[in-house]
Amino acid sequence: MNREDIQVTQIHITETFRYGGKIFHGLEELRKYSINGYSDKMGWRPFAVRKEEGYPCFDSSDSMYEDRSYQAYFLTMDKEKASAICAETRLCKFEFSRKGIEEQYPVMEPGFSMSKIQERHLPYIYYHGDGDWMEIVQDKNAPIQVVVES
Repeated sequence: MNREDIQVTQIHITETFRYGGKIFHGLEELRKYSINGYSDKMGWRPFAVRKEEGYPCFDSSDSMYEDRSYQAYFLTMDKEKASAICAETRLCKFEFSRKGIEEQYPVMEPGFSMSKIQERHLPYIYYHGDGDWMEIVQDKNAPIQVVVES
């Protein structure tokens, strides 16, 4: 995928956006709507699969009080793709190395990982876990777009 085909749009976490006919009123609603690998419910189209990684903790005090996480919400109309992301989410890092499985849908901060973004990752919404901004990352040429409502 060409880097120039990837569009990154920063929006406020309370802004309204639409994907595949579904309207989301900000990050909070997207989070409630989304599923992860530990959920038995697949839901309905469009699918929003959440992957999270907790902030690093360096001591017991960090572990006790740190509740922030890096969050990526992979959006798709394809149930098989959503199922694959969920299955990958259930595997821990130890299982990846033991089974030789490469992580297919990592939590990716677009500003630092543009070269790692592939077509299968798109579109996704990234939230750093702190602050008031999130980023919509998508293929400019995709037939279904994440559209920010004005």
